[in-house]
Amino acid sequence: MSTHILLLLLAGTALLGTFVIPGLIRDKLVSLPIIYVAFGFAIFNLPLDLPLMNPEDARLDRQLMEYITEFIVIVSLAATGLKLDRDPSLKNWSSGLFMLGIAMPLTIAAVAFLGWWWVGLAPASAVLLGAVLAPTDPVLAANVQVGPPNEDMPEDDVRFGLTLEAGLNDGLAFPFVYLAIALVDATDVGATVLEWAWWDFGYRIGMGTLMGYVIGRGLAWLFYRFKQKMSEVRDTEIEAGFFILASTLLTYALTELVEGYGFLAVFVAAVVSRRSADKDLDVEETKADQLESYEAAEQVEQAVLGIFLIAFGGIIATGGLYDLTLNGALVGVALIILIRPVAGLISFLPSSLPWVEKVAISYFGIRGVGSLYYLAYAHNSEAFPSIDGVWSIVNFTMLVSIFLHGLSVKPFMRWVDRRMGRADRAA
Repeated sequence: MSTHILLLLLAGTALLGTFVIPGLIRDKLVSLPIIYVAFGFAIFNLPLDLPLMNPEDARLDRQLMEYITEFIVIVSLAATGLKLDRDPSLKNWSSGLFMLGIAMPLTIAAVAFLGWWWVGLAPASAVLLGAVLAPTDPVLAANVQVGPPNEDMPEDDVRFGLTLEAGLNDGLAFPFVYLAIALVDATDVGATVLEWAWWDFGYRIGMGTLMGYVIGRGLAWLFYRFKQKMSEVRDTEIEAGFFILASTLLTYALTELVEGYGFLAVFVAAVVSRRSADKDLDVEETKADQLESYEAAEQVEQAVLGIFLIAFGGIIATGGLYDLTLNGALVGVALIILIRPVAGLISFLPSSLPWVEKVAISYFGIRGVGSLYYLAYAHNSEAFPSIDGVWSIVNFTMLVSIFLHGLSVKPFMRWVDRRMGRADRAA
């Protein structure tokens, strides 16, 4: 059997799995990402002539990693923004904003310090390690996020906070990746940090937010106006799913063209577009369009994710942890079981949330596809002469997160729901 037929077979298996497996594991501890990674690990350990993906050393593989993870994340961010039912406000969004404003910077600082002091990384590489491991993942965290838009069941603070954090922190972590890149060859650290603060942090975040708002409003107006016009002319409906995918790609690309953060813009545009329907439109039809848009984005995301996770299992099987040291592994474990939970609890000191919900949000700092995108992006910048050790730490941390959080999410969330009196969710 030729290599490309084997790859097509693996891709078909992954796509079929997204349809079959969720129903089979509904009441089981195991999660879909665990199954895919384990399957990829097993397949790539067989004596088959499969191409090895080596993003650490092969530039083509690293570029492929960057592009695939970029696509997965932007589609996931669109789906994440579409399913938030709460209107944006400091009060409504407080559970996620505490994590973004306090916990994420603390996590970046703590991981960067350990990377420099404990692992022995160069300062710029240590900052990069903190930046790529700080954001939680919008892709692998579906089990701890809110459900589809307009659900009858109200959004609780745990699921909403984790969803909001995952939607925003991919864009807000990007400035720190740029900081790491800038520090590599910096001769005047003060001037470098100052330029970074106004350009990479200030301008790019502001432009990403502005572009997301403007494009979100504009595309929502276009969708509903064009849909009405077409329904008057002929018996044809715009497929909301195709429109949301086109809108996501356009939003990301246009924002990147003006050097804003595309990840941030995609999420903002999705949130804005949900709230931009005219009051004279049919409410039930609008809700149906929103659900169709969300489901289309989620299906595309899950399809590509399945293939990618099998490939990630292959990376682990073929040397993805080759440069991992004991100290590096301990940093990954410390991030998941100590740094993230403690940073989360510190961030919630001003919050009035029940302690059970504070613990739950702080614990589920799931790491995943976004971290690999940031690392591939930084490596492709050619700024870092050698970051193989960083690759191994990130691969290991993502692997531990997939298994630890994947195995604990269902019993942990059932416990939280029972303690909070949410019997319907705990069942």
